[in-house]
Amino acid sequence: MLALKPKAPALTRTQRMVLRVDGEQIADVEYRPDRADPGPFAQVGRMGAERLVATAAGFCPSCGVAHALAFCQAVESLAGVEIPERAAVLRVLVAELERAASHLTTVGALFDALGMPEPSRIFAHHSQTLREALHNLAGKPAGAWLLPGGINHDVALTALDVPATLARQTLTALFKLTDRLIGGRGLLARTVEVGGITTSAAEQFMLAGPLGRAAGLRADLRLDASYAAYKRLPPELVVQEGGDVYARMLVLMLEALESLKLVEEAANDPPSGAVSCPLPTKLPGGIGMSAVEAPRGPLRYRVEASDGRISAVTVQLAPQLDRLLARTLLTTSYVDDAALILLSTDPCDACLGAVHE
Repeated sequence: MLALKPKAPALTRTQRMVLRVDGEQIADVEYRPDRADPGPFAQVGRMGAERLVATAAGFCPSCGVAHALAFCQAVESLAGVEIPERAAVLRVLVAELERAASHLTTVGALFDALGMPEPSRIFAHHSQTLREALHNLAGKPAGAWLLPGGINHDVALTALDVPATLARQTLTALFKLTDRLIGGRGLLARTVEVGGITTSAAEQFMLAGPLGRAAGLRADLRLDASYAAYKRLPPELVVQEGGDVYARMLVLMLEALESLKLVEEAANDPPSGAVSCPLPTKLPGGIGMSAVEAPRGPLRYRVEASDGRISAVTVQLAPQLDRLLARTLLTTSYVDDAALILLSTDPCDACLGAVHE
């Protein structure tokens, strides 16, 4: 039995799997993810828009902004409204703060698993600092700052100086650290060709997000189907071909650095104007859909409305660690590498509570 918690930071429940071992190598894997209970979207008809946003924002501690953003955009699609540009830029700012914090948390945990406490401590510290800045700017949960039509209150330019300065300082510090670490012999020996998956296998598993991009898949909704202000603030696509633990670590580190660039740019030069637009008193009947690039990949929300109000919400997550993927990554790997391999997939069970089956 292999326990993944507490090493995997986004797991809220202990995950266990059975490894069949031949000598020092894994011969087979049995794994069924333990997931959170289905969330209150099952009772959506009794909830107003503000409560629905708070519900979406509260599903996952590491990607609540992404959930709230996807929900709000689905409602806006249904209502046929376009939010003000200032609101769109501020949405990108908090989404990228969240992405950077999430990625750095996982990178810190990976270095901890590798027995490298100093970089682990540094990455964890910066992750915590970014998370605090996010909450100071947007509140807690940060996703509740969003609302259908924009954001629920504006912030002064001076309030944006903090994330701008923090992003710049963190970027400088982590760029130097990352540059020093990625070529280290110890890191390469422990992570290259460990827990690998080919590009063709990644396509068959329909992997996406950092997990897919680390296996050579060139997909990112921020670029492929731009939303919010990503046409104004496009990220640089980060792709690695290795498909192994090293590639997954590198994608997380480089994407975090890219997110920090976007945070600084958004905070330094937001457009002026309103931060919300009115929605119809009664929503038109029909369906609104939205997809965002959450920290772990595409996150899709489908909102249905009838009789003037939201009647159903459906959530679809990016493929995550499951039985078949765990078997593919672990079979023939050394037992001592199992926890590291699984942690490198950045597993999360909290988001599963949003999926009502």
